[in-house]
Amino acid sequence: MEPYFQDSGSQFIQLAEALIEASRLEGVPVTVATFNQDGQLPGQHSPATIFAGPYDRDRIAAALHAVDVPRRPNGRYADADFLGALKATIGTLLEGGEGVIWMLSNNKNAPNNDPNVEANTRAFYDLLRSSPYVTRMVAFPLRMPVKGPNFAENGFIVYGIAYGARAAQALDVIVAPDTPLRALFADPPIFLKPLEPQTLELLITPQPVGEGAQMSMQQDVVVIDGLPGGARSTITFTGRVRNVAYPKKILSARLNASWADTDEADGTPVAGSARIGELAAGALSEPMTMTLDLVGPPKPDGFANLFTTDVTVDGYLKIVLQNLTFDLDDGFVAKAAAVFGGEMVGEGHRAFVEQQLPTIFFDFRGVDHTVSRVPLRLVFHYSPLPLYAAGAGLLLGLAGLAAIPLVLLRPRDHLVRVAGAAHRVRLRPGQQVTLTGGDGRAHIVRGRAFGRPSVLS
Repeated sequence: MEPYFQDSGSQFIQLAEALIEASRLEGVPVTVATFNQDGQLPGQHSPATIFAGPYDRDRIAAALHAVDVPRRPNGRYADADFLGALKATIGTLLEGGEGVIWMLSNNKNAPNNDPNVEANTRAFYDLLRSSPYVTRMVAFPLRMPVKGPNFAENGFIVYGIAYGARAAQALDVIVAPDTPLRALFADPPIFLKPLEPQTLELLITPQPVGEGAQMSMQQDVVVIDGLPGGARSTITFTGRVRNVAYPKKILSARLNASWADTDEADGTPVAGSARIGELAAGALSEPMTMTLDLVGPPKPDGFANLFTTDVTVDGYLKIVLQNLTFDLDDGFVAKAAAVFGGEMVGEGHRAFVEQQLPTIFFDFRGVDHTVSRVPLRLVFHYSPLPLYAAGAGLLLGLAGLAAIPLVLLRPRDHLVRVAGAAHRVRLRPGQQVTLTGGDGRAHIVRGRAFGRPSVLS
């Protein structure tokens, strides 16, 4: 690593500063340390902490700019020991807890100045692959030609290692698209452990599907709106897929799809199998047609049935690649060869890169199928007639209630006998009149809502 620190044009320290700033998490302390082979420098241990505490840009920058390549008492540079550094980082710096570890290295592991650099480096990554506690690992190869007094380098690799389940979630957030860290690198991260979660990305343009339904993409979600509720629908749509499995190209594969309303369900097959091949990293396939059979769910029972005019069903469109063959993408091979200093071209480039990269970079060769999940939202619409009918019935009922007082309070004709004398009167309920009875006395007569008027006296 000598030239990265001693070449006056090196941007290594500036990148380390930017990496620390872009990957920091709110409220999570930062530890910055250098490493070599522990025990080679008297009175020092590896890793050697140069900063620890809450993020502080100025103090971290000062600590990084003070770093130099250490020499042993015999004048030789200290050797690199990836495995020892990782174990000490987990046991001492993380104290066995969870965390995200960033390692910047020229990918040359040589404990005790062992000439078997390649074998030592591969053994280190084999351990990372097999450890269940290392839950995520990503890599960013970066070209940076530098020259020091004794050595020259063309580039190095930035590794992100998650130790623990929560650290894996944190690393996923840090390296997600459009994050500050991704702005530091021209290419996407290489997912080493596990392999990338998605192989394909579905792209569709807004289009009519079926009778009255529309299909579109809304923030990476496929939305099909206007489906008839409670009925079977067959929709046909056209889309393309993008290879997002950087840095791999798809040599050949058979594509099938299915949809399910949960991520765990097997799903309903989607008609329209297609074969894709020679799809470079980031490249789009030719348009392909797929057919999807859907059955709208029934409306809810009870009173809610009257007010339900649409039902939304969320699920996944699963795109499955079978009989899959991957290889390193040609563009990545050229960039990696530049990082590692290869001078060959064509297949020589590829052979050189395969010699330089640890075997963990080629785990994809054991993969023969992948499943990519695309969020899917189905919107089913139901006839509003039941709601209209219920509304009309309610209005009629209210009108009937409003008419009751009019009916009850209207004046009505009655034949009333008061002390033997008959009188024909017109009264409203509650209305009173004075009538002369057969006994010659005055009597009060009151109208009622129901029945004949009552004679009060």
